[in-house]
Amino acid sequence: MLERIAESLFWIGRYTERAENHARLLDVYYHLREDGSGKAEAVWKRIAEAIGDCELYEERYKEYRERDVLHFLTLDVTQANSILSCVILARDNLKKIREQLPSELWNLLNSFYLELKGVQIEEVMQQSPHRFFQRLKEGLAAFQGTAVSIALRDQSWHMLESGRHLERSENVVRLLQSVSQAAPELRKSSYAYTMAVLKSVGGYEAFRRLDLEEFSLEEVARFLVLQESFPRSVHFALAGFEQHLKAMRGESNNSSSALERMIRSAGKARSELGWLDRNDITMDTLNTVLEQLLGTNRQLGEAVAKYFFSPGREVIA
Repeated sequence: MLERIAESLFWIGRYTERAENHARLLDVYYHLREDGSGKAEAVWKRIAEAIGDCELYEERYKEYRERDVLHFLTLDVTQANSILSCVILARDNLKKIREQLPSELWNLLNSFYLELKGVQIEEVMQQSPHRFFQRLKEGLAAFQGTAVSIALRDQSWHMLESGRHLERSENVVRLLQSVSQAAPELRKSSYAYTMAVLKSVGGYEAFRRLDLEEFSLEEVARFLVLQESFPRSVHFALAGFEQHLKAMRGESNNSSSALERMIRSAGKARSELGWLDRNDITMDTLNTVLEQLLGTNRQLGEAVAKYFFSPGREVIA
C-alpha cells in the first residue's frame, strides 16, 4: 500500500470516530451541566478544556459562554478539533483516495459535510443542542455502518478500522477523564452523572444486562475500561486495533520486523488490560490508569505513523 493511501485511510477512520466522540462528549455535558457546581462560566470552561484549546479560545473571547463554546467546539473551522473541522479533514482525505473505498461512502460523507457546513449556531441553540448532537451521531454512525456493510476486507479496510479503533480507545479514556475531573466531589453518589456517561456511549442496556455489582461512576469506569465484550470499551478497541494490524501482516508479502514489533506492542497493551483487576480501578486510582492508557495510545499512533507513512503532525483531541 502506498504511504499516502495508508495515511489517508488511517486518518479517515480517526477523524470520523473523533467527530462522533466529540458529539457524544458534548452531549454528556448537556446532560450534566445542571448538576455541576460553581458558576456557569466555570462549567463551560470545563467543556472547552475537554476537547478544545483553551488558550486559543481565550484569545478570541472574553469569557466562557454557552453560545461561544458551542460554536468553538462544533462549527469553528479555524479550530482544528471542532466537529466540523474533523469532518472536513476526513472528507479531504477520502477525496484523495476515492478509488480505494466504495463510492457510497464518499456520497454519505460529502452529504453529511454539506449539511453540517450550512448549520448556524443560532439554529443549534434554538432547536436544542441535544437533538443536534443526536443528528451528528446518527450521521457519522451511518458512514461507519455502511463501511462495515459493503467495504472489501482488504488492506484498505484494515487500515481504516485500525485508525477508528485506536481513536475510540483514546476518546473513551478522555471521556472518563473529563467526567471524573468535572465532578470529583460526587464520587459514587451521582446517579445522573453515571447515567449520562453510560448513555453517551450507548452502554446503559449493556451495563444492566451484565448485572454488575453497583450502579456507580466507579463501576462504570471499570466497565468502559475492562469489559471485553462491549464495543466501546478501551479493552475491546485495543483488541480490535491489534486484530487489524495482524490482518495487514497476513496480506503483506513482506512482513517486516517493525510491523511485528507494533503488533507485539498492541498485544502487550491489550493483555495488560486483561490482567488488570477490577479492584485496581477505583476513584483514587482512575486518573493514574487513564494517564497510562493515554500514553499507550499515543505510542501506538506514533508507531503506525513510523511504519506505514511518512511522519506528520498528529491532531490529538
